[in-house]
Amino acid sequence: MRGEFNGLQSLIMRESPTAYYVHCFAHQLQLVLVAVVRKHKGISDFFTRISDLLTVVGGSSKRRDLIRDINHDHVSKALGCGQLETGIGLNQEQCLQRPGDTRWSSHYKTLKSLVDMFPTIVKVLEIVEKDDKDWKHRDQASNLLEYFQSFDFVFYLHLMLTILTITNTLSLALQRKDQDIVNAIKCVRSTRCHLDELRRNGWEKVLDDAFDFCDKHDIIKLEMEDAYIDPKKRRKKSGITNKHHYEVDCFNDVLDWILQELDSRFNETSSQMLVCSAAFNPRDSFYDFNVENLISLAKLYPNDFNFGDLRDLSHQLCLYIVDVREDERFSNIQTIVELSQKMVETRKYLCYHLVYRLLKLVLVLPVATATVERCFSAMKIVKTYLRNRISDEYLSHSLICYVEKEEMTKVTNEVVVRRFMKMSGRRYND
Repeated sequence: MRGEFNGLQSLIMRESPTAYYVHCFAHQLQLVLVAVVRKHKGISDFFTRISDLLTVVGGSSKRRDLIRDINHDHVSKALGCGQLETGIGLNQEQCLQRPGDTRWSSHYKTLKSLVDMFPTIVKVLEIVEKDDKDWKHRDQASNLLEYFQSFDFVFYLHLMLTILTITNTLSLALQRKDQDIVNAIKCVRSTRCHLDELRRNGWEKVLDDAFDFCDKHDIIKLEMEDAYIDPKKRRKKSGITNKHHYEVDCFNDVLDWILQELDSRFNETSSQMLVCSAAFNPRDSFYDFNVENLISLAKLYPNDFNFGDLRDLSHQLCLYIVDVREDERFSNIQTIVELSQKMVETRKYLCYHLVYRLLKLVLVLPVATATVERCFSAMKIVKTYLRNRISDEYLSHSLICYVEKEEMTKVTNEVVVRRFMKMSGRRYND
């Protein structure tokens, strides 16, 4: 809704200032990295060239087969020389994956494959440049060969691969189906600390990795103390050294922008709200219960809790936690929804009305996850233009079968047959 209808968030906030907006965390991380790509000219050009590379080398089945054959020869020679180790799951990469903005971890896989298959990629580009019948493909291959054998490419490759390696753990955590939001937020903070450490002490490591790659693949290295020459303005003196350009204008700038975007998109209010909400978690005998966190959560809703309510709420929370921990009816509850239902069934919502009011606010808090976006993607797959008159009930049943694939595998054919046999108006054989 944020992208589909401009200004919708502002309209809602005018009517209800405490209607907090919580964006999908997985999408937020992707926006952080996409924003950096768009800001930095060198990084943007780097990913554009990779996209062109995938178009050239993966543009036909013949070239894809060529990649597999050449890569197989390189791996065989490396194994014979002892440069690679054998084992389950090793040396299986045979192609380049096309990255996509919706799942930024795909960029990590692409760059990782590019490092492993670099000799193969260069060899395929040389073949396309020499033998392809289309002059456009030959020109593209020639330009890509020039770029992929430059120090600019090598440096950006290792810089972005290092950054994406750090953020990949967080990306995979945020893509999980059942996400513990408290652990997710802690992972965001630890990732930010790791990136900050890279910003302060990681320059030499990235530069050494780039130099090692140049030595391995016979790419000309640049002396860091020499004057920097802009490839597009070779006659104009830049007035800076190569070290200043790559360390300050590239390395520091990119990491500074990433840290700023992380701080901006994973803001303190949303993070505090979600951490405080987790204090209502009833699992393990209300192990996560925390009075201070719940009071902080109530302070975010000044229209619902005044000063007197906050004072009474702290006392009610202390009584509430003792009561529910000793009540066996609350012992097997796993979710906040079940907790609210049980409070109504046991009429405890009357005794702890302020606690129940806060619990209702937590229930309506819209926390979007990657699972929600996948459900909408599944809807587009299930409801095609050929099914434009599908009923809501049938659509719901079809989506459940498509989205909850793990649960559907537990349903046997015999159960389905028995289900149909019990339906009236159907003939079947005994």
